[in-house]
Amino acid sequence: MGGGKIGQAIADFFARRGDRVVIIDRKKEVCDFLAKNYDVVVYCGDARSTSLLRDAQVEEADVLYAVTDSDSVNIQVATTAKKKLGVPRVVVRINQSENCERVGGEVADTVVCLGVNSLSAFIEAVVNPEYKYLLRDRDKVIALIRVVPDSPLVGRSIKSIEDMGVLVGVVVREGIPSRPTEDLVLEADDEIVVVGREERVNELIRVLYE
Repeated sequence: MGGGKIGQAIADFFARRGDRVVIIDRKKEVCDFLAKNYDVVVYCGDARSTSLLRDAQVEEADVLYAVTDSDSVNIQVATTAKKKLGVPRVVVRINQSENCERVGGEVADTVVCLGVNSLSAFIEAVVNPEYKYLLRDRDKVIALIRVVPDSPLVGRSIKSIEDMGVLVGVVVREGIPSRPTEDLVLEADDEIVVVGREERVNELIRVLYE
């Protein structure tokens, strides 16, 4: 729920992964933009309406994100989804720090309090990805990524990875870490430590799910 920048980024991630994604937003111009630019189903209206949530088949969802810019809307939608519609996993964005402690487990499974205004915080709330963030420093991150056997990263050279705008600092193969050369080719079950701007690292992570 919520088609702003955070909602768009979350929707894009899961749509690229092949999941069915539904977005509800109350602004017609946002709904039109979403329908035109993303592979998602869009409902235009007030997400606080239980009937609209039922029309959008929210009760059949595996997870619901309430990520509008209004804490009260997010909390209300999350409460309806959790208590009335039985959504098994609910993630709520909270914009005002004083509201973070008010949102308990009866409302949401995961609460993301901004300042943590990043896609990764929301994605990590509901998936068990083959990666983890080791360090965040302003707009840069260090991440550890496992190259799963069916990953498009298998067979890619370090140079092709670094051409995506990240630095590969370490490759761990069979438990042994080494500093890679640019012509090293990744194999299944390798682990790589990458450094870069968060949006660049997130783009590399998306490749895992293509």
